[in-house]
Amino acid sequence: MKLSLLIGLGLVSGLEVYGQNVQKIDRIDTLNTHEKKIDEVVITALGIKKDKKTLGYAVQEVKGDVFEKAKEPNFINSLSGRVAGLNIKNSTDLFQDPGISLRGAKPLIVIDGVPDRTADLWRINADDIDNISVLKGPTASALYGSVGKDGAIMITTKKGKKGKMSISFNNSTMFQTSFIRIPKVQTTYGGGNNGKYAYIDGSGSGSEGGGWIWGPKLDQKDPTTPSGYYETPQYNSPIDPATGKPIPLPWISRGKNNIKNFFDTGVIQSNNLSVDWGSDKATFRLSLSNIYQKGIVPNTDLKTTSISLAGSMHPTEKLTINSTLTYNKEYTSNFPEVGYGPTNYLYNLVLWTGADVDVRDLRNYWVAGKEGYQQRHYNISYYNNPYFQAYEYLRPYYKDNVMGNVNLEYQIIPNLSAKARVGTNIYALNREYREPKSYIGYGNKSLGNYTQINGNYFDITSEVGLKYQKRFSDNFSLTGEGYVSNFYREQKNSEIRTDGLVSPGWYNLFNSIGPLFAPKAGNRKEFEQINSVYGYVDMEIYKAFFLNMTARYDKVSTLPKGNNGYFYPSVSGSVLLNQLITLPDWISFAKLRGSLAQVSNGKLANDTYGYIAAFEKSDVSWNGQSTFAFGDVLIDSNIKPETSNSWEIGTNISFLKSRINLDVAYYQTRDYNNLASIPLSEGVGYKTYLTNGNVFQRKGVEFTLNADVIKKSDFRWSTQLNLSHYRRYLKEAYGGKDYTTIYNAANGRNNFIRVEERADKLTAMPYETSPDGQLVLQNGYPVSSTAPFESNMGYSDPDWTYGLSNNFSYKNFSLSLLFDGRLGGTMYSTTNQKMWWGGIAPGTVNQYRDDANAGNNTYIAPGVRVVSGSITYDQNGNVKSDTRVFVQNDVAVNYNAYMQSTSNAFESNYHYYKQTFIKLREITVTYNFEKSFAEKLGVSSASVSLIGRNLWLASKIKNVDPDSGVDQLQTPATRSFGVNLNVKF
Repeated sequence: MKLSLLIGLGLVSGLEVYGQNVQKIDRIDTLNTHEKKIDEVVITALGIKKDKKTLGYAVQEVKGDVFEKAKEPNFINSLSGRVAGLNIKNSTDLFQDPGISLRGAKPLIVIDGVPDRTADLWRINADDIDNISVLKGPTASALYGSVGKDGAIMITTKKGKKGKMSISFNNSTMFQTSFIRIPKVQTTYGGGNNGKYAYIDGSGSGSEGGGWIWGPKLDQKDPTTPSGYYETPQYNSPIDPATGKPIPLPWISRGKNNIKNFFDTGVIQSNNLSVDWGSDKATFRLSLSNIYQKGIVPNTDLKTTSISLAGSMHPTEKLTINSTLTYNKEYTSNFPEVGYGPTNYLYNLVLWTGADVDVRDLRNYWVAGKEGYQQRHYNISYYNNPYFQAYEYLRPYYKDNVMGNVNLEYQIIPNLSAKARVGTNIYALNREYREPKSYIGYGNKSLGNYTQINGNYFDITSEVGLKYQKRFSDNFSLTGEGYVSNFYREQKNSEIRTDGLVSPGWYNLFNSIGPLFAPKAGNRKEFEQINSVYGYVDMEIYKAFFLNMTARYDKVSTLPKGNNGYFYPSVSGSVLLNQLITLPDWISFAKLRGSLAQVSNGKLANDTYGYIAAFEKSDVSWNGQSTFAFGDVLIDSNIKPETSNSWEIGTNISFLKSRINLDVAYYQTRDYNNLASIPLSEGVGYKTYLTNGNVFQRKGVEFTLNADVIKKSDFRWSTQLNLSHYRRYLKEAYGGKDYTTIYNAANGRNNFIRVEERADKLTAMPYETSPDGQLVLQNGYPVSSTAPFESNMGYSDPDWTYGLSNNFSYKNFSLSLLFDGRLGGTMYSTTNQKMWWGGIAPGTVNQYRDDANAGNNTYIAPGVRVVSGSITYDQNGNVKSDTRVFVQNDVAVNYNAYMQSTSNAFESNYHYYKQTFIKLREITVTYNFEKSFAEKLGVSSASVSLIGRNLWLASKIKNVDPDSGVDQLQTPATRSFGVNLNVKF
């Protein structure tokens, strides 16, 4: 029986003779030998500390010291690769939130046991983090109710340490000096169209070529001109006083290095000063922090400043008080606009500025004599001068955050204590958009504009309860806690903007040309309340069986009365095999675990008032009077909250005296009652019908392997491997249909998904192909498919997400390396598609383009054309009949026109690319000074580190960093190098 159990768990392989190869050892002695190594304490829901061995669900902890040296403005980026199942999609753009998903969903952020529903991670100072526990799955976080339905990231801050007063100073300074991925553009041809360009007035019309980069070849010799090169009028041509027309200038590649010449060296500087003090009665910690980031885009920055006061008190033996109060300010005078469009720097700098324009010449961005009124650029109808954007289109952002909590515990009798917690979260936000006169949007030139946005937020969580804890015997103990809780939130947002500016450059609401405009979407006031009763019971039996049960009942204000009370149960358990059976001496510890949970969402579509159908004020006025309209969404009167049922099994095994630790988890989640918006005929008075519809299944597997490879007195090497695999499937579609559409950020559109297919499928309508996969063309151009449904372009979720960290120490030196990345997964690249479309992609440099510029149609696209027959599809998109007869395509077309029409889509897989990459995420080399040397400097300890982030990237996708999983014209990805200094007094 013992052998079969071991083989079934995968713990023993290749045993020749069981009795000869496995020594029998007393299980009690085994447990005692390794008890200290396996009795790891972790932070769980409500901030409760528990032995990890007792948990029936997966939890992974990250110590706060990993954030201390190689700093990021947002600490969550430093979690990349460190937790199995936690996928961090880092953005290359300044002040943009990274994408965070835990087992395919967004987890709850909890700070010192109090949920942070705003999830603003920029305000959390990395130096204040003591540790982070990632609670995976709803079982681990069910006590938080609906906000904890997808797991939680538990952040515990430092509270001070017992001992004499100590002062610590930590400085990290990093420079973003080079790029690991940057768009590579062609510099052979300049702006214009069909090989022609001549500047007229900057309108883009006529000989200016419509703003395309399909113009004449650059650097062409012409002995008949003064310069010896082909010459043509350009935006910076001097004006001939006799004719009043621009004087032709050499058509040469002045802007070969426009991208590098425009971007600056970025800087990330972090400073922290903290004071710790502690005694038997109290501990205290004061922390002052500042992070400054200078963006690589000129005139952009980000600053965050934090003051944190935390501590604990034991005024009597029975009373314990823990408290934290933090003030944080996020502020910037300007940060870049992101996304494809005229407000994006890369839109103007990479896609629509050819090498004929030297970006350095654009630093003088006002037309002489028209300062404040007209920007200076080669095209003033479609595009913005990048420097004009950087220094005139400003987006100030000021946010004041206050977070605080107080926790009390009073021991009533030896086994019973009373507990209370109050936590609050407050912020005030002020944003501005200062749009200068002559700024270009899509097809319009601004008269100047000023927008002011204000937001105020307040929430408070109050709870009180009892804790009972008793060991009845050596073989049984019980712990339980029960609470009543109240959550209250109010949020106010206001937005108002001008209707043009009377005096350009004066950004004031009083300066509006017309009436001020207050958009409906930006002006809102919300209130929310949740009353709850919840608790848990933990049982330990024979020091081998552990059972945990939780229950929570919420009554919410965000659903209709009579249907606004919901129950959240969970149960989990674990079994210590090493307490029950005799294991080989090379197995230190072995545990099986499992869990079940059900959690529902307390809102419809995450809208506080989403369940209410009512009249709303419209943005349109009539004869100076406000107008109102009834909503265009019909809400199902029997609509139910979205609900998830989840189960998980796993194991944790330690080998070789706990030198090697393996944790494996497998989970499945059924998401049902998901909301669906069903299109309606507008004749019924509504556009959509909101009801419960699609059913999804999520499942995945996670591996975490920790190993102390070498463990000697003067040299140590430890490593950790995190590996996770995740899938989501459509199991049912609304109305019994066999398909639906699902929005996916990886290609920015709704995608066609069939029942039983992966929900992350990316689809698009392709061109027609022959049975052997060749492109079908007509008149030399691709033929669009007539199939009723779109085709599969790939899947956005990777096959595997991984992280590998190694830590080495030799005497006073230490080295840490972190690699992470993804295997598989697909994303759409707007950057690559637009580069081919606009004529800036290096692949557009060829003889066909030269021929097209000369007026010759010589490009014959690879593929076939149809000479007879046709293809038909059935209602499911399957080929019903195909009688087509093909011959090789022999129709020559204009290469430039072909690329403007197709963006080279067929040859580039429609610009869907694999996300697979590996990145050297972090490297830190540290020297710890000898204590005797540190004392000579007047400090108790000191260390200096060479640090680097994002130093190397390997990926097959061109021009963009696939880290974010989304490309809507992203900022080039940079390396960061620097130094960290850590001193304690």
